[in-house]
Amino acid sequence: MATTKTAAKKPAPKKAATAADVRYIAEQPADKAALLEKLRAIVNKGVPDADVLIKWGVPFYQMNGKNICALASFKDHVAINFFAPPNAFVDPGKKLEGSGKGNRTLKVRSAGDIDSPSILRWLKAVVAANA
Repeated sequence: MATTKTAAKKPAPKKAATAADVRYIAEQPADKAALLEKLRAIVNKGVPDADVLIKWGVPFYQMNGKNICALASFKDHVAINFFAPPNAFVDPGKKLEGSGKGNRTLKVRSAGDIDSPSILRWLKAVVAANA
């Protein structure tokens, strides 16, 4: 009697950092790269299934073709832009900046400016607003 092997299910691969966002972060000065890497880790935790692409020279994270957020480095800070209407965000500390109809920005000048729970909450708000 022949025995048959059942194919073992392979676990779904974990989303690895894409070459695009890793390359962008690696090209930044060390102090900014460290901040961007922390933000990237939070984004990957909050929206692990997001697609990453480079638009306008910076990494954008998208789900179902809709922008969720973008990371960028500037002279005096790094930033994470969230793409949803302002009423989607709960921001009692008034940390988010901007006056447009479709996005808000968190400027990060030091690791102390990175409030992971708030960023994760804002990411969830953007996903819900774009659903």
